Amino acid sequence: MTPLGHAEAHERLADLVLEPGGLERLGTPATDELTAHVVACETCSREVHAWRRTRDALEASLGSGPDRLDLGDLAVDEPIAVPAALRGTILGAVRDLPETRTAITSPAPVAVPAATLGPAALGPANLGPAALGPATSTAGRRVPAVRRLLPLVAVLAIVAVGTGLLADQSGRLDRARQESAALEAVTATLDRVLSDPAHRVVDLRGADGTVRGSLSWSSRDLVVLTTALEPPPPGKVYRCWIERDGVRSPMGQLWFAGGTAFWSGSLEEWATTSFPDGGTFGISLEPVSGPAGNPAILAADLGD
Repeated sequence: MTPLGHAEAHERLADLVLEPGGLERLGTPATDELTAHVVACETCSREVHAWRRTRDALEASLGSGPDRLDLGDLAVDEPIAVPAALRGTILGAVRDLPETRTAITSPAPVAVPAATLGPAALGPANLGPAALGPATSTAGRRVPAVRRLLPLVAVLAIVAVGTGLLADQSGRLDRARQESAALEAVTATLDRVLSDPAHRVVDLRGADGTVRGSLSWSSRDLVVLTTALEPPPPGKVYRCWIERDGVRSPMGQLWFAGGTAFWSGSLEEWATTSFPDGGTFGISLEPVSGPAGNPAILAADLGD
């Protein structure tokens, strides 16, 4: 068997990991050459382990119980048009993950373990606490790789939920189409944010200080992603806001797809809210109508 060159092996692996369940085919006769390369190549081995963790986060985001959506059972109905540049950004983020891993020592199948993560799958328990340091601007310094991956994993999860439904799930078709349209917009906005050299990412934290999601923004766009919240009860919504000097400015409302809550927005030329001014970005559970002002469930320090 002629060994694969690194460039060819990398391309095959990139295609494989972007398919649901693709990593499960490593170790089968159809992937013998690629598996042998992964065993011998530290860079590709690191990629495989990073994508296994990503797969775990995807599975956790799909929820549980009778309403769970299984990736293997989904038939494409109205696929989301993910920007081409986002594929390269995702792969670049995964390649830069830190070295914390268990080495592949034999060409045995690289199995994807059953999802065991809780609702906060995008927090430090899944992605490694050492990597979740203070957020930094990418102007002059690179944002830590796992930080860049945090919002990407969430988007992959919600896109997987919204890409399609089985034909006999007609009762959920309208909802899926609405979610698909919203997710398409979120994905496009995230792509613009990550393409901006001056973009920033900060942690959304719960009252106990645990990382529960992320807030990403550039000069014009922002994206909020979290898997730590349950859908609101009837008559309630999750409101996003910025607070400075004790005064809150409303920003938007969270929406749900599977186990992922998200919101994105764009700042027009006339907008008066400026993230560089500091303050606190918060999310609180509020009545659909009536006065707001409940304590923050999740918050991010914009001065980080």
